[in-house]
Amino acid sequence: MNSKTILIIEDDLGILKSLKLYLENSWFDVLTYSSGEKAVEKILDLKPNLVILDLNLPEKDWTEICKEVRESSNLPIIMLTARDSDLDKVIGLEIWADDYIAKPFSPRVLLARINSTLRRASSDKKEETETKVKKNTLDLWEFSLNEKKFELTKSWEKINLTKNEFDLMKNLMESNWEIVAREDLMKDIWYNEYAFDRTIDTHIKNLRKKLWNKDFILTIRWEGYRLNA
Repeated sequence: MNSKTILIIEDDLGILKSLKLYLENSWFDVLTYSSGEKAVEKILDLKPNLVILDLNLPEKDWTEICKEVRESSNLPIIMLTARDSDLDKVIGLEIWADDYIAKPFSPRVLLARINSTLRRASSDKKEETETKVKKNTLDLWEFSLNEKKFELTKSWEKINLTKNEFDLMKNLMESNWEIVAREDLMKDIWYNEYAFDRTIDTHIKNLRKKLWNKDFILTIRWEGYRLNA
């Protein structure tokens, strides 16, 4: 069953009632509104999964409704239009709406457009979520470092690190197998390029032990450190 909610904003009560019945029989939850006045408030308050918006509403122009909604929401909008103007369609699709359908229309065609638009919206949302996760996660070989959770795992097994050890590993993983200079590590982690050499050496030694592989972090004499590919 489909639990998606659709808000229909249409001033023709005949079309409104028939569409509501058809979409409810297609397992959608359907809300209705018949005026442009307070249409924006309705959309933002009800937070439907999709809006079907008539282009010829009383009280408020459809362009203003779409513009105001888009200031705070990317929910899918399908325009319902009796107009033949290509300009209206171009303006709607390029600026505010996700799709349009012209009256008179087949309910089956509209249903197909609704399902297609919802699938695209779901895919976009998933991609956006994955992008956010990737921004917080750094993956290299068997290791995964999550900055938001302050967590390092190797083959899904968590490795407990101190703050400095975590920052060291982050710098080395970000270098993608390239050498990271000792001075850069000291400035990035201890905010002091003149920190004692033993300070960083001790942390590297401890980090090697926790990674269960002393050869995974190589010391490059006179230069710094890099991960061993």
